Amino acid sequence: MINSLGSYVQAQLGLLGWSREALVERSGVDRWELEGVMESPVLMEWPTPEVMLGLARAFNVSVHDVVLRAAQGCGLHVELSDTPMDSLHLVGNDVLVAEMRRRLALGAATGGYLAKPESYFDADSGAQFT
Repeated sequence: MINSLGSYVQAQLGLLGWSREALVERSGVDRWELEGVMESPVLMEWPTPEVMLGLARAFNVSVHDVVLRAAQGCGLHVELSDTPMDSLHLVGNDVLVAEMRRRLALGAATGGYLAKPESYFDADSGAQFT
């Protein structure tokens, strides 16, 4: 058994080219808690919700993925999918619609999805709204 959460965090740091200090800054996770997650060969205790939320936020992944890796790191048997497409086959339309709404709300809050109000189209008729 290995600490899959620690391995995942280290792999993400390598992919993103981040230092541990950058992760502390972006996640808001205490440096000592982060060290415990990354350096322990096995997670001896469940990471705090703040740690899991901070890691998910910093890496822009679902909290579900972080929780599953933490569970596996604590010794629980968990089936992790290797690709994002595997995860899509396990969710229903209600989950996908909820995620789509979340992303649209996030984009609307940050101004990242729609640049101009003129770009609204009616999905049924194709008519453009201004």
